[in-house]
Amino acid sequence: MGQASGFLWAYAFHEGGAEPLTDQTFEIPPGDPKAWVWTHFPLSDQRARLYLENQHDIPAPARDLILRTDQRVQIQFSGQWAFGVLPDLERDLDGRPVGAGRLLFAFDGRRLITARRQALRVVDEVRREVDRGALIASPADAVVRLIERYVDVSEQRLHDAAEALDRVEDRMLGDHGEVEGLKLGPTRRGLSRDHREYLGLRSALHRACVPREDHRVALLPQHLPRLAQEAEDLDREAASLQERARLLHEELDTQITSATNRSMRALTVMSSLLIPPTLIVGAFGMNLSGIPFAGSHSGFVAACVLCLAVVGGAYWVLRRMRIMP
Repeated sequence: MGQASGFLWAYAFHEGGAEPLTDQTFEIPPGDPKAWVWTHFPLSDQRARLYLENQHDIPAPARDLILRTDQRVQIQFSGQWAFGVLPDLERDLDGRPVGAGRLLFAFDGRRLITARRQALRVVDEVRREVDRGALIASPADAVVRLIERYVDVSEQRLHDAAEALDRVEDRMLGDHGEVEGLKLGPTRRGLSRDHREYLGLRSALHRACVPREDHRVALLPQHLPRLAQEAEDLDREAASLQERARLLHEELDTQITSATNRSMRALTVMSSLLIPPTLIVGAFGMNLSGIPFAGSHSGFVAACVLCLAVVGGAYWVLRRMRIMP
């Protein structure tokens, strides 16, 4: 990390190739009109915030947007600068996504500034590609690469969600026993959260295709229609999976309700068959004079036969009423 500026990392690009920078070499290389610098800042570091506050060559709207860590996905233009907020995925120390994140950016023809508050997955993966020798010709191409990488990661997440729904559907439609253990809640929550992200990216890209104000930002506008189409495809696929998950949830509820009804029906039949002999046994158990068979040695057998006869009669009545199969 740079000590004076507080950046996490920085690269100077010559003809697409990248060279890491330090505070001592934290300048655009002279003599090469196509050279440019990418600097990434952690907004949780006060040094980074102070450095950005003092960058008066950055348009004030762009500087304010980055420092207040706006959460709304957007792309704006001001003169030769483009700036805004891109969706990303927060990650833990092992690289696993833990929720939606935000990457703030601003660039002109020679500089790209990105910033974040939490550790993010997509921008880190693009940085690793740069370390492995990926060529990025301009700041606009870097922003396009960030959006494309986010689309790739999102497509994989949607594929994983579709496979999870496939497993649930196979379990529901197959003869695999109980379905109460199937869990659709986490998948539905993830799809709902991702759908909101894709909808925000789609809207931001469509608005950027027809900005309200004129600008002189080169390269990026020519990629916007294609990126908007990719974001629209993500949004449409996420909406389709959301609807499928909702229908599966309704079918799951129907099957659980049906299983519960079958259990309640079995309990009702058992109760209907056992209530009459229970009453008979209770009547014979009263300590009163005049109880039938009280003085007979075969009284117990007679009571058992009576109970069986009543149960048989109740069973016949239930069959006649089509309550029992």
